[in-house]
Amino acid sequence: MKLRELDELILQVITESDHPEITRVEVVPTEEDPTDHTRVVVHFASGASAVIMIRDVRGSRVRTTTPFELPKEALV
Repeated sequence: MKLRELDELILQVITESDHPEITRVEVVPTEEDPTDHTRVVVHFASGASAVIMIRDVRGSRVRTTTPFELPKEALV
């Protein structure tokens, strides 16, 4: 699974939960800049927020990188 697909899946699951405390969900990386390790931010009615980040990506098709450096082949 590519990270953009994971972003969309997380967004879909949170949005479909229709929880009244969740006021907004946003995907942080953009098409122009997909490399951000911060993937999704969830905003709550209380003013709090939760941030979903990717520390590392592993697999036979991606190169090993340092923590929070996402390999290009895992992004699109």
